Amino acid sequence: MTSPSTEREIRRRRRYAPSFGAKIAAACLEGDASIAQVALQHGLNTNLVQTWIRKAKRQSQLPAVPDFVPLPVPPPADLPTTPAAASEICIELPSSQGAITVRWPVAEAAQCAHWLKGLLG
Repeated sequence: MTSPSTEREIRRRRRYAPSFGAKIAAACLEGDASIAQVALQHGLNTNLVQTWIRKAKRQSQLPAVPDFVPLPVPPPADLPTTPAAASEICIELPSSQGAITVRWPVAEAAQCAHWLKGLLG
């Protein structure tokens, strides 16, 4: 019979250098790998790696990654940009002899709809 003290394995908490934790945190934020993948590759607990990431952010060891970066979006080239062109309805109808373009004032949209129903009816 073995004594209880020999059956139990005494586990000691591993300690890592702060530079190692910062390196792992940077790898998680810079690469395409997930936190879980990086932790698994290094034999680490995911929660420990997340703690290192939070600590690194607090200590500004890592560059701040913005959640949202607004980008200017130019207007599409095929849409009218002038006020006069924006105040009319433009309909292009395919034809065997080429496309037929119909322009209608926006102020008379009801008449345009009536004409289009008659055409397609």
